[in-house]
Amino acid sequence: MISERQPDMYELVRQERDMFCRWLVLHLACVAALLLGLFFACLYMQMPDRVIILARDHTVFLGNSAPLDSPRVIEDAALRAVYALLSRRCDIRNEKAIFFAFTRRGQAQAKAYLNETQEMFEKRKIFQEVESASVATAVLNGQPHALVKGILNRRGIYFGHPYRHRRDFALMMRLERGKSDRELPFKVAGMRYWEEEQND
Repeated sequence: MISERQPDMYELVRQERDMFCRWLVLHLACVAALLLGLFFACLYMQMPDRVIILARDHTVFLGNSAPLDSPRVIEDAALRAVYALLSRRCDIRNEKAIFFAFTRRGQAQAKAYLNETQEMFEKRKIFQEVESASVATAVLNGQPHALVKGILNRRGIYFGHPYRHRRDFALMMRLERGKSDRELPFKVAGMRYWEEEQND
């Protein structure tokens, strides 16, 4: 009868040490996986939500959620006001967009500008669009302000001949918070407008 060799003390210690090392590596891998998961969860929570917005003026766009006072929200309100005021045709007045982007006082200023230039638009059959625009925002005395600079593209008929030219513009706006969640977060309460023809 052959007797099995009993492991000596060194072999038992080596086996225990190997077992301990395997468990240690497994635990370290679990901790690393947990920390990596927490890191990606934090990154995911900091990403802005993607939202589809259907506005009351029936425009649909994809946006990011942001704090209400963030420059992105103010820029969006300023650009909406610029397109409502300056993207126009000789035969159509976009009163709905003006109402949506401006407060009562702002609407009065916007309509005064539109009425002042309406005769020229009708005589010359002008179609005007915003070709490019950049926005700068600032908060002065607790109120958000935006300055939009850009280029207008005008097409029309002058003395029976079609023409096309570009104009530089700047629109300075003072914004106020919308009164309800059915309005834009900010609306234009006051504005100053400049434009001049480009000399190419």
